[in-house]
Amino acid sequence: MGNASQGANRAVSEAASATRSPAVRMLARAGFVFIGLVHILIGVIALQLVQGRGGEADQSGAIGTLASKPGGGILLWAGAVACGALALWMLSEAFYGARSETESKKKVKEAATAVGKAVVFGFLAFTFAVFAAGGSKNSSQSASDFTAKLMGAPAGVVFVIVVGLAIVAAGVFYAYRGVSRKFMEDLQDPGSARTAVEWLGTVGYAAKGVVLAAVGVLIVVAAATADPSKSSGLDGGLKALGSQPYGVFLLAAIAAGLICYGVYSMARARYGRF
Repeated sequence: MGNASQGANRAVSEAASATRSPAVRMLARAGFVFIGLVHILIGVIALQLVQGRGGEADQSGAIGTLASKPGGGILLWAGAVACGALALWMLSEAFYGARSETESKKKVKEAATAVGKAVVFGFLAFTFAVFAAGGSKNSSQSASDFTAKLMGAPAGVVFVIVVGLAIVAAGVFYAYRGVSRKFMEDLQDPGSARTAVEWLGTVGYAAKGVVLAAVGVLIVVAAATADPSKSSGLDGGLKALGSQPYGVFLLAAIAAGLICYGVYSMARARYGRF
């Protein structure tokens, strides 16, 4: 039994080590470039909404825009590989981060945070791959359908409300990281670019926090009103913000903030701690 346990631990350690090779590290850095590109395009689409033009201001809309460009298929496959490598890197962070911490609570926190990021990056890699293979998806409809399935399960409404509140909390956390500039802990010293990177990250994190909070509120409203269609993802969250009093100005500011987050993500590809 002991030998089997040691063998399993060795196998996990070797797998984690493989995900931290120089090649995976390079691809993981490229993953942040694609994440930045996606956020910039979402911001641009949101600005189009301000101007009264149509568009889907979310990951699917951004990736669909890339797919329609010359050479888009190659770019999408590159995005799928890079974001997949970033997801693997985060999984290795969960393993090594948990081992390096001495306190149990910190171990769990570091591991959970890294795994959560791995899931997000893995989903983005999947979305890139779907579009690269010639498919497409409507994120708003997918969010509504998924919410409807959850609400149909036993205690599903309560679970959906909890999920919505968790996303609101994530939005608050993003905004806090922006205002407090805690995100700088993820970077090496940017040198002469420090001031620019700080401002991009501050504005970008704050904007993304507002959007996440709006998405979470829509999920709670969908559960409270038994109307899954109100849970319409990032695109719905941005459009809901735009429909508020002075919403055009709010949406324009959020769009600019998302573009800032995208540029910051690209800077993280250069200065991030790997």
